[in-house]
Amino acid sequence: MIKRKNELTKNVGSIAGGKGEITRELILEGEELKDQAKVFSKITVPVGASIGMHEHREDFEVYYILSGKGKVLDGEEVVEVGEGDVIYTINAKHYIENIGDEELVFLAVVINL
Repeated sequence: MIKRKNELTKNVGSIAGGKGEITRELILEGEELKDQAKVFSKITVPVGASIGMHEHREDFEVYYILSGKGKVLDGEEVVEVGEGDVIYTINAKHYIENIGDEELVFLAVVINL
């Protein structure tokens, strides 16, 4: 199957109480993922913006950084991330903030447990 770019749902706004207007392009959702995952999306975080602190208890989330520079909570430590890094969160709280001078762009997948 092919899903064209113009068929993607695009949401712009705050996520989890974070700063700024985040763009989320929903690539695949729910039934398209055979309900094994909630969503597969492309996230664009403008300079200085963030996705606020949130928790994953009944699912887990994976980020794959395509471009830009950010900081994330990894356990109890705040860590810088960039292109090619993978962040995954299970049974924990996390956030991500753009600390670079260009958009932070990544793929995100929320997988059901």
